[in-house]
Amino acid sequence: MNIERYGKEAIVHNESMCYTYKAAENPRDFSEHRVNKETLDWVNKDYHVGDWRIHPYGDNNNLPKEIQRVIQNNSDAPGELKRKTNLLWGKGPKLYKEEIVDNELVRTWTEDPDIQAWLDKWDHEEYLMKCSVDYQHLEGFFTKFFLNKGYTRTGRTAKIAKLEHSQLDRTRKVSRRENRTSKATHALITDFSFESMSDLLDLSVYPLFDFKTPFKHHPAVHYSNMYSFCQDYYTVPDIYGALEWIRRSNASPIILKALSKNGINPSYHIESPQAFWDLKEKQLKQNCTDRGVQFKYQMLIDYENELLKSVSKVLSSEENTGKFWHTKKGFEVDGTNLIEHGWTIKKIEQNVLDYIKAQEIISNHSSKKISSSIGLHSAISGGGTDTKVNSGGEQHYALQNYLLTQNDIPEMIVMKCINMALKINFPNKNLKMGFYHISPKKLQDVTPSERPEAKL
Repeated sequence: MNIERYGKEAIVHNESMCYTYKAAENPRDFSEHRVNKETLDWVNKDYHVGDWRIHPYGDNNNLPKEIQRVIQNNSDAPGELKRKTNLLWGKGPKLYKEEIVDNELVRTWTEDPDIQAWLDKWDHEEYLMKCSVDYQHLEGFFTKFFLNKGYTRTGRTAKIAKLEHSQLDRTRKVSRRENRTSKATHALITDFSFESMSDLLDLSVYPLFDFKTPFKHHPAVHYSNMYSFCQDYYTVPDIYGALEWIRRSNASPIILKALSKNGINPSYHIESPQAFWDLKEKQLKQNCTDRGVQFKYQMLIDYENELLKSVSKVLSSEENTGKFWHTKKGFEVDGTNLIEHGWTIKKIEQNVLDYIKAQEIISNHSSKKISSSIGLHSAISGGGTDTKVNSGGEQHYALQNYLLTQNDIPEMIVMKCINMALKINFPNKNLKMGFYHISPKKLQDVTPSERPEAKL
């Protein structure tokens, strides 16, 4: 038996019974979600570290971490974003030459031993994978450009030695504090939580990479991104507008967990008159005086607990079916008013199923909004609409349309740095790098021997 007190109110519950006591209308929420107001006005919110003015990414300079926290706690968004990364990646990065054949732009995929030797010196696939993941989440990423060592002393031709991914949560655009213009000139890398003094001391500042003067700085940092309307420094990802829907989707399972595990659903509501307890307190005090002991308020609470337990025994369990609780009511005349004193026990209607259904509707609607913001058709996002399984034709056309219309700009942005490096290191090759994709075929266009069923 557990009795949880809230001032003069209480909730009494055991394995089979729960009721509220002296609590007619006292709403208790399962959880509170206080979300700070989010705006897009970041330009004028400057932070300063030493001689540098940091251009914040988000209202509190923590948008990457906030999006990570919201997305990773969601059941839909991580899988859909990973699926978009897979759709962009295809069969992986390959070299190609663009040609116009019969008035059509054609990619001729090729291999080059010199370029491959350069790529083999550093893990270009790991770099591109991290850039692809960052792009799908925040539509932008940072890259470090490193030059080959010793070219100034040995007279060797300067080249880009390697590219390195830099984490979005640790990298920001900055400008010198005395610089009154809004243009960022450098990138600062550190832990922007600044939870310790070492975070302020352990920071690195790099000039921004300029393709026109690629060997001016070593190393240098470049920010590749999809431009956002009226934003100066960083991209506002499409998923930003769905953050509240993702939070609502994240809240539903927490609410249902609390409802099933810790939720208290009272079956009865009991009201008792204060006059009863005033009289009982008076009786207990008189009893203590007669026995020569000191009255303690805990005595009244102990008596109340015993009474509430007896009520619980009457109202709970199948063995007590048919039993009832009997009380007497008294009336007091106060001028022209007739005041009633007595206990009342009211049955509380249980609408738990309706509440669960409401949470399910919120969760399903949130899933649709999440898919819409991520930009995946339901046929290829991992599930159909309203539990409907998409047909093979729907999946085929959705995939074909996505590959034809949704991958070109993301590929251009993800490959921008590595293609600039190819242009700098191998100016006469006229080769680019892109993601190789195989166009999907309809099942009726595949011979029976080529179908997966025939190979089982």
